[in-house]
Amino acid sequence: MRTFLDYVRRYEPTQIVTISDEVPLDYTATAMAFELERRGSSPILHFERITNHDLSLLANVCASRDLLAKSINTQTENFYETFGTSLDNLIPAEMVSGGSVQEVVWEGSDVDLNKLPIPRHFAQDAGPYITAGMLAARDPDTGVGNLAYIRLQVKGSRRMGASLHSRQHTWDYMRRAELKKKDLPVAIVIGAHPAVMLAGAAKMDIDQDEYDLAGALLNQPLPICKARTVDVNIPANAEIVIEGHLLAGTHEPEGPFGEYTGYVTGRSTENVLEVSAITMRGDAIYVDIIPGNSTEHLVLGRIAKEAWVYKRMKEVLPFFVDFHYPSSGTHYHCYVRIDKSAEGQAKQAAQLLVALDHYVKLVIVVDKDIDPVDQESVLWALATRMQADKDVSILKDTLCNQLDPSSENGLGAKMLIDATKSSSFSAEKISIPENAKRLAESLLD
Repeated sequence: MRTFLDYVRRYEPTQIVTISDEVPLDYTATAMAFELERRGSSPILHFERITNHDLSLLANVCASRDLLAKSINTQTENFYETFGTSLDNLIPAEMVSGGSVQEVVWEGSDVDLNKLPIPRHFAQDAGPYITAGMLAARDPDTGVGNLAYIRLQVKGSRRMGASLHSRQHTWDYMRRAELKKKDLPVAIVIGAHPAVMLAGAAKMDIDQDEYDLAGALLNQPLPICKARTVDVNIPANAEIVIEGHLLAGTHEPEGPFGEYTGYVTGRSTENVLEVSAITMRGDAIYVDIIPGNSTEHLVLGRIAKEAWVYKRMKEVLPFFVDFHYPSSGTHYHCYVRIDKSAEGQAKQAAQLLVALDHYVKLVIVVDKDIDPVDQESVLWALATRMQADKDVSILKDTLCNQLDPSSENGLGAKMLIDATKSSSFSAEKISIPENAKRLAESLLD
């Protein structure tokens, strides 16, 4: 994290805003991030002085696709390829004896989550929430490590509510641990290099370790060390780590919380995390992800997944060109561009997309002359190249993300729309002669 912040301050100074005034902990970072978005920017925010807390607070670290690309030494337009190459060329983490993350240790009666500047973000939140916490754990059967984001509500000095609603590897670890009636040892990592934060958001095989992906993104092994009270590995130079156990067979209400849908939700797996230790750097910075449907939450939640889905689509479909997830659709809409040469290809592309990404509930497939980033063009293709009776497919009762407020019991429908030109399509797009375009440009310059 520190090397990345140094880079931004030196080479991208307009992308970080430092607030030196003392500010209240609750709601401030969220309100400022949303106001800056309304004004057209999403810089990193560093609040140096938080009322009644010793640590400073850093937010909006992952709001810029450009900065995230630069953090792994690439450019925005090459991000998918770079990330995909890293997925194929993992670099194992390097075990070290300790690190700066253990310069300060709170154990026993010293453990107190309330000493950390953990904020409330929205008026409806049930309490303070850790939003940038990456849960590190080990497969209870194989011992392979995993790193993933989960939702954490502070309920006391050493107790948190946890939601594993994504139903992916951490959820499966907990399921298997509970079958053995055993608690799951975990460590919550707060504040690490963006490469680690990207790895924590990535889709990987259950027998692969996200720390190895972080190493590939950094092009060098990630230093890790043993946590102090649980058998879990942690990034040696993280800002803060909270150690503890997800309790087997223990469930209690968690939420509500303002989620990426832009709605408040109480949907949760209602797990409980009991804290055994907190370690941190001597000058630790508390890192917060702006939740809700903020730019940061949507970008970090999608960018690594998009790279994985893009790689798989390219591997399977020779006619696939690219895609775009519009922010208006949160995680649920995707526009796919293909170089169509045969009927049925649009439906095949749409079906593969929703198979790879179960969050998506609407796919619009367009021809290669339509830029999927340009929503006006996508909707124009929808208006002029699609007939609902033959170009729309509905998949009923499919797995979806439980946070979709319109879903029921984790199931929903998916709409696949073919907005490509059919083989019988004969209409010709209007065009303007090139010399007329040049003349217009010269007259306006």
